[in-house]
Amino acid sequence: MASPPSNRKENTKNRIIEAAKALFAEQGYLKTTIADISRQAGLSEAALYEYFQGKEALLLTIPDLWVSELIKDLERQLFGIKGAENKLRKYLWWYFRRVEEAPLDAKIVYLFLKTNANFMQTEVYSNVKLLYAYLLEIFEEGKRTGEMRPDLDPRIARNIFIGTMEHIITLWLLRNRAYSLFENLEETFDLMMGAFKRKPTGPSRFQ
Repeated sequence: MASPPSNRKENTKNRIIEAAKALFAEQGYLKTTIADISRQAGLSEAALYEYFQGKEALLLTIPDLWVSELIKDLERQLFGIKGAENKLRKYLWWYFRRVEEAPLDAKIVYLFLKTNANFMQTEVYSNVKLLYAYLLEIFEEGKRTGEMRPDLDPRIARNIFIGTMEHIITLWLLRNRAYSLFENLEETFDLMMGAFKRKPTGPSRFQ
């Protein structure tokens, strides 16, 4: 029994996306052509253009699908976790696990998409901001409950956390994923938390 036309179209679209993903990651966005993608997907160039306007449209579609999946998963991952530090640890470990599970998507986001001049006008950028908004909420919660420093600026703390996280991922990708993202992660997390957390107040030495 033949597949319905809608299913065939979706399958073809997914085949194009997977072909582009593999080629972008293997030989780079600039070196990949529409002819390469159509050949890899087993389609004519004319057929490919029925689904995507060009190479840039594919570059923007691939990470949008991935980041949308991350947003759906994150709320489930953080559900029931108490305390800002525990939530931050879960966020970091969860995110790195998802990156290691989808290295091609991560490579396209971190090495190609973020250097694209149109990135900040895309739906992907809006979703990335939404993904990182959870971090701002966690830092605000920690400050409100007294777990974080009273003088902490949640936005600066979020930026430091994101910057560290993205730096680790970018190096990992540039070094061809030769090691695990989790190497020395506990030490890195402890250093960051040392800057964020409220310092314990011990008894005065004059008592």
